[in-house]
Amino acid sequence: MLRWRADFDWTGLRVVGAAIERYGAAPWRMGAGDYLDAAAAGESETLKGPPAASPWDARLAAEMRASGRAVMEERLIPLLLRDLDRGAAATIRR
Repeated sequence: MLRWRADFDWTGLRVVGAAIERYGAAPWRMGAGDYLDAAAAGESETLKGPPAASPWDARLAAEMRASGRAVMEERLIPLLLRDLDRGAAATIRR
């Protein structure tokens, strides 16, 4: 199975949505819980551009809209490396 993730910003939601639609990808650490954990860790920035949907987890887009903050995927590198070290990507945390 192909797992896909991107930044927690509007473009990132569009990219993940397109990967799901085109390739049957599964979101990797792209749920509302993942976002809230990442945003709470700090180093976020202002969310810019037109909003996007997150059909795989509608709460994700709602939480992003409410906070107005974007989190770049580079902030999650330690977590993502741990997932890869375990041999499988984690599922969405809602």
